[in-house]
Amino acid sequence: MDRKRSAQSGPEGRVIKYFETLDSTNITAKEFAEKGAPEGTVIQAGQQLAGRGRLGRVWKSQAGKGLWFSLILYPKTAAEFCPQVTLLTAVAVAEALQKAAGVQGRIKWPNDILLDDRKICGILSEMALTTEGAIEYAIVGIGININMSSEDFGAVLADTAASLYLATGMEYECKQVLKAVLEEFDQLYGQWHREGFAPIRKKWREYNCTLGRMVTVKDNDEEIYSGTAEDVDDYGSLLVRNAAGKIESFDFGEVSIRSC
Repeated sequence: MDRKRSAQSGPEGRVIKYFETLDSTNITAKEFAEKGAPEGTVIQAGQQLAGRGRLGRVWKSQAGKGLWFSLILYPKTAAEFCPQVTLLTAVAVAEALQKAAGVQGRIKWPNDILLDDRKICGILSEMALTTEGAIEYAIVGIGININMSSEDFGAVLADTAASLYLATGMEYECKQVLKAVLEEFDQLYGQWHREGFAPIRKKWREYNCTLGRMVTVKDNDEEIYSGTAEDVDDYGSLLVRNAAGKIESFDFGEVSIRSC
């Protein structure tokens, strides 16, 4: 793993540590968090060799083709509310892509951004707890396909993956998209601390493509529940009503839906 890096100052003095190649930005972000890196520190990689998404899936992270980075956070909230950060981040990315490239992303609960039913962004949030159960730190990893072509995705992903280049026919500078995402994130993260989850949930609903649709919830590829996605609760969990009218909440697993 090539850990050659550079440091630069981001918005409002934010520290951005750029590595040409990393196994995973989330793994490196944890290392920095353990050493007390300031909140908002960004760990960015030109390429990831072992990038991953939720449920341990591999995330294709080609050199120079996308934006692969992780944020180090110290949320001032109880651990049970930390999953709200994933929904907050999804809203920030959707708004940033709209402002930076004029594309209308839709959020699939809890961590995907889609363009025309194809995935352009994935989010992986992780946290560490103290022995007392408080949040020690949280890491939010974000992967956005920027300049990837159909050939870059290959036959396996060509029908399910999207990029800004494929959506608009234009190439983008990753640093400009990063700037847009961080600006939106900072605004929403501050609002979340000041006003709670309610305004974030309202914005999330506006961008989502999950609520009101028939969904199937899977755990380790096994179907465990199905019904209509009704809402997200105060913890960021998905509320699903089955055919008998029973509502269950889910903060884990994979959700498949018919169409976004």
